[in-house]
Amino acid sequence: MAAHRAGFQLAINAIEESTLHAAITALEYARSHSDQAGRRHRIEHCSECPPHLLERLIALGAVVVTQPPFIYYSGERYLAQIPADRLRWLYRIKSFLSAGLVTAGSSDSPVVPDNPLVGIYAAVTRRAETGQELLPGEGITPQQALAMYTTNAAYASFEEDIKGSITRGKLADLVILNGDPTRLAPEQIKDIRVEMTIIGGKPVEF
Repeated sequence: MAAHRAGFQLAINAIEESTLHAAITALEYARSHSDQAGRRHRIEHCSECPPHLLERLIALGAVVVTQPPFIYYSGERYLAQIPADRLRWLYRIKSFLSAGLVTAGSSDSPVVPDNPLVGIYAAVTRRAETGQELLPGEGITPQQALAMYTTNAAYASFEEDIKGSITRGKLADLVILNGDPTRLAPEQIKDIRVEMTIIGGKPVEF
């Protein structure tokens, strides 16, 4: 409550349903006692999100920052260990976007490697590293997945005026890829490589 009133953007880590419930309840309390617009409070992960909590997130207009690469790197473990009644609400990216929630993608590095193209691949295909599918109905389009890592990510950090798209007046920070994720077969997205990195309008080497 003190952070909300002081003007801070809150980012609350919520994985299991009970934790997400607590995070949403806290944000609802803050808003009801001090309705200050423009905070863009965030839920990090939002891993298990059943319908009743999704409805409350919509009402809050919270930003979701979730991790599609977890599907790729941990999908087999999820399928083996998470009970079916919880598994069906896991990383519901399509549901978030369809509900109008701004949803950004991240890696949670160093938990998993930070290659965003693996995250884009996983968001589109919902496939684990072995090829097993995890809730394929929650797959999204390559364009939507790209937006998660660009325009939506910039919005989540109040940086949409300076980054997130290749637009006049914004930072000239971008990469050139050896393939177009919107045109290649979805299975090929994870194998796309960066040919050049440009920071401040100048090519750099790593």
